[in-house]
Amino acid sequence: MSAYITLLTPMTDQECLLAALSDLGFDATKVEVHATPVSLVGYAGDRRAQTANIVIRRQHVGAASNDVGFLASATGYRAFVSGYDHPSFGPGWLTELGSRYQSHWTMKQERLAAEERRRLEEERQKVVEAQRQAVHARAHKMGYRVQETREGEAIRMVLVKRTY
Repeated sequence: MSAYITLLTPMTDQECLLAALSDLGFDATKVEVHATPVSLVGYAGDRRAQTANIVIRRQHVGAASNDVGFLASATGYRAFVSGYDHPSFGPGWLTELGSRYQSHWTMKQERLAAEERRRLEEERQKVVEAQRQAVHARAHKMGYRVQETREGEAIRMVLVKRTY
């Protein structure tokens, strides 16, 4: 019976952690994701005291191995690796996992920032269009006609009223 080693990680995003695990050969068919933590299974098939939200079952880790698990916490995922599997899934593996996680996290942040910029631009366009419509409505109500020209990003509006 081997003991599990608990390793704190700075990884907090499940999507990025799963993508990093996939990069290391543990795709969705080899990784279990649970909302409520489940027990890890040891070498002999016995349930361990450790629980995890993300589990790589022992058959995917290697012959005579234990489950590798990640328990979600407020400060990041805690990795559970058995002492037996520590040489293969120890600091070097976790460093590589962390590096790939960081890469996915950076891409996600860039994607979210681009989506936010796009959302803000759409919101700005709606405000501009609403203001444009308000000017047209008010001008029409006062008997004016609006001539519009675009100068780059700016809209130039000239009110024209014919008097005879």
